Amino acid sequence: MKKKNELKMTGKSTKMYRFLEMIPAILSWAVLLVPVVLAFYIPKYVSYFMAIFVFLWFFRTVEYIIFLLYSYFKFKRIEKKDFLQKLQLWDEASEKLPKKYQLIRKYLVKKGDIIQTSDVRHIILIATCGESIDVLRDTIDSVKNSVFDMQKVVVVLATEERMQPESLRIASHLEKEYHDVFAGFYSFVHPSGIEGEVQGKGGNITFAGRKICSILEEKGEDISLYLVTTLDADNRLDPEYLNVLTFHFASSVDRQKSSYQPIPLFYNNIWDVPMMNQMVAISGGFWHMVESARPHRLHNFSSHAQPLLALKEMDFWATDTIVEDGHQYWRSYFHFNGDYFVEPLFVPIYQDAVLHTSWKSTMIAQYKQIRRWAWGASDIPFVIDTWWRKRKELPFLETLFHFLRLLEAHIFWATGALVITLATPIPRMLNSSFAERGYDDGVAQMLSFFFSITSIGIIVSIILSVITLPYPTKPIQWAGRLWSPFWRYGGIIFQWFLVPVMTICFGSFPALDAQTRLCLGKYLGFNVTKKVRAKI
Repeated sequence: MKKKNELKMTGKSTKMYRFLEMIPAILSWAVLLVPVVLAFYIPKYVSYFMAIFVFLWFFRTVEYIIFLLYSYFKFKRIEKKDFLQKLQLWDEASEKLPKKYQLIRKYLVKKGDIIQTSDVRHIILIATCGESIDVLRDTIDSVKNSVFDMQKVVVVLATEERMQPESLRIASHLEKEYHDVFAGFYSFVHPSGIEGEVQGKGGNITFAGRKICSILEEKGEDISLYLVTTLDADNRLDPEYLNVLTFHFASSVDRQKSSYQPIPLFYNNIWDVPMMNQMVAISGGFWHMVESARPHRLHNFSSHAQPLLALKEMDFWATDTIVEDGHQYWRSYFHFNGDYFVEPLFVPIYQDAVLHTSWKSTMIAQYKQIRRWAWGASDIPFVIDTWWRKRKELPFLETLFHFLRLLEAHIFWATGALVITLATPIPRMLNSSFAERGYDDGVAQMLSFFFSITSIGIIVSIILSVITLPYPTKPIQWAGRLWSPFWRYGGIIFQWFLVPVMTICFGSFPALDAQTRLCLGKYLGFNVTKKVRAKI
């Protein structure tokens, strides 16, 4: 146990670690400010830098279009498959299985690591912190309505002591309501003020995970057959999620060293939220579809599944960070010495888009949510520090590529939209020779071409928005206005023209905010996104 805690905590109080925490902000602010300063002295080279940056952004846009389309069509193919039949074919070792899975099955038999899908069990761990019973009931009902045997499912409600006595009353009520539905229904109260923990989801689900693991072991259960899916209080499972997850787990060549990532779609209340929040929610879901199409880049995000045995070996999740989901990727990667993989499922878990009681509070909550996600930049010092300490046990090139992708993602997140927007006007304003000598001509031409390609990406996104969103069956009253389905679809189309505003206000700004706070040692606390449901 000591070694596990050392992996999580070592180095965080040292001067070197504090310097490493400054790296993301130093790099991001350098990308933004150094060209502005150098535009006075070497405008030619500033122009080259801008051209390279624009080209990289263009390349990412082309990637986005290709992988979004690939992921969408993969998503639709998975949707049409009968996974109950695939589970049966796997257990029967049927020749009707696709050739790929026949070969995997033979390999697992030879390896002595074959399991039947009928033996797989699931723990659905729901983290809650003050949500209403109606919100929690919707989530639990989505599990109940899954196309899966509920006697193979254990539901765990992870509540917070600081939210008592209301959370205790809700948990007790739900236990009575669902005790006959599942193989087990448990609720655990995470104590406040545990030394070494930050206030957040990680400590809550870790406490609950330890508890349910102990209970199952005391019952003599084989915990190697259990998968743990962590859900937020507002999440809803797709009816086929458990079948898809079970099949992927059984057919994984190294199942204990893998985690399983569904696609988060923020569609639960998508028609109820303001236009800008719709934009953030839809584009966020599309980005995760793109990442699922690139499994070599895929990290844990929000709701995901991991084997209970592996979680026990790792002492579950991190309790000293507010971004336990993305951080779990790196904890797992280092725990397994680089032999770790996140497997995309191409099946959705539906979540709430951000909604509060007023337009202003909704915008503020959205900004804080993105800033909390951007706090994943705190993984950069963690990776450098842990990589150095475990350098003899890790594959060098693979770890280097993973780290560079992490660094590039956070720097582009903070700077990309701002650099593209200000690529030519700022140097031209600061130094007239920048325009007079034509240094910005190449950048301007590239920008023109880039925006042409971007328009294709926007058209693709508009089409996929319209065909993937659930149909709005009822007009919704929000902010004093009654929006009909027709006008709301029109709003979906129009809102994509707000991409430049959205990527700066809810992309670059919160990312820069998070990185700067990390640099200054102004550590973020966990901000619970309030779950508000609009009513007619």
